[in-house]
Amino acid sequence: MSFENSVFINCPFDDKYKELLWPLLFTIVYFDLEPQISQTISSGNVRVEEIKKLIKSSKYSIHDISRCKLSSINDVPRFNMPFEMGLDIGCQTYGHGRLKSKKCLILETEKYHYQKVLSDISGQDIKDHNDNTNQLIYKVREWFIAVFNQRIAPAEVICDYYSDFVYYTEMTLAKDGYGKRGILGLSLAEYLLFVKPHIAKIKSNKAN
Repeated sequence: MSFENSVFINCPFDDKYKELLWPLLFTIVYFDLEPQISQTISSGNVRVEEIKKLIKSSKYSIHDISRCKLSSINDVPRFNMPFEMGLDIGCQTYGHGRLKSKKCLILETEKYHYQKVLSDISGQDIKDHNDNTNQLIYKVREWFIAVFNQRIAPAEVICDYYSDFVYYTEMTLAKDGYGKRGILGLSLAEYLLFVKPHIAKIKSNKAN
């Protein structure tokens, strides 16, 4: 795992969020970067240590704090995402050497929402995606252009590639007997097994 091409992903892991996580991972892999996500299900202490390790070993981080809200009056807000975001910002601020070069993107649903409830993040790079797949791809691509300071494939092209990927993967899954589960029913590891060769094929076809 290379520090220079690793991207730490801090986001929810519920099935509904896969509608955003899957295109996010697709975009990251398309940019020849390696997504890093903690999926440890053991004790909280072990999980925190794994997260800290991934943060320290990743030059880039993407934090989606859009789901840290109450969906009903009886809900209890979850602060995992803001907590991990704080660890990452602290790592860059107080770290030494290559840690000073870390870059962080914060995603939210509504523009400026978290500046109202978490004013200390004002000044960070915050982009809204409105829970929309294409807008998410557009905003992530926009951020990486600024980070890399170079041209990247247009967002419309990446969106089309992702739509094609979903279509062909759904067809493959149906043939393999996945039934109604489809692409959103895949685990993270399974999903990446489909994404990486598909993107490699896209780039191979472009080169020929």
